[in-house]
Amino acid sequence: MTILIRTFGSKIGTCNICGEYGTLTEDHTPPKGCHRPTQVEIQHLSYLLSGTTNPPKGRRSQNGVKYRTLCHRCNNTLLGSRYDPPFIEFVNAVALHLRSPISLPASVTIPGKPQPIVRSLLGHISAQGVDRYLKGPLTEAMRDYFLDDSLPLPAGIKVFYWAYPHRVHVMLRDAAYTHLSNSQPFAFWLLKFFPIAFLVAWDEPVGLMYPLHDFECWRSAPINHIADLPLSLSNIPPLFWPEAPTDASILVYGQEAIHAVA
Repeated sequence: MTILIRTFGSKIGTCNICGEYGTLTEDHTPPKGCHRPTQVEIQHLSYLLSGTTNPPKGRRSQNGVKYRTLCHRCNNTLLGSRYDPPFIEFVNAVALHLRSPISLPASVTIPGKPQPIVRSLLGHISAQGVDRYLKGPLTEAMRDYFLDDSLPLPAGIKVFYWAYPHRVHVMLRDAAYTHLSNSQPFAFWLLKFFPIAFLVAWDEPVGLMYPLHDFECWRSAPINHIADLPLSLSNIPPLFWPEAPTDASILVYGQEAIHAVA
């Protein structure tokens, strides 16, 4: 069965983040400043992980992964002008380290603004999926956090990151991960693109298998606070972790689980 990926619905609709009804704009993930957008083929993640020999043709996108799902304010005023610049600066600094021809230490620190970085991340993953505004208690708190830069990161949400020296772009929301040793599932969102990967988890993630950095210490930091963000350059998780099931884990995905390759 072919799984169709929708990236563009009506030009008029409900913003995936704030719920405002009106003209919708295209959101690029990652934002354009992180890389040079190129033509990509977008497919459901299940085709990549199943090793299908002749998967059906995916959706072609001329300028990277993008969704027409956000209102002008969320996409341009908040993401483009306020949250994306620190996100882009952090991502590009990580890329410089991964591209460096010299021998690097096991870990480095990169100055960055945790609060705009996390808000940018949540905004771009929220843009994924056509007509996906519908909110629950946890995502309502995330919406309010995005719209009001004085709020702390909502309780129950944890944001992890790690170096990702690979070219396969992976993006998903509404997924669940269960480690068989404890049988305690947790919901998560995931965004991976060169040079960094982010995992947003609800509840306490158990059985992640790899030591990851997170933004926990800056949960209540002011919006313009600059921190030294640690980044490990050794013991990096493998290419298809955590989205590929293993002998010790079970993964469940929704419709919005994609990979994109140039």
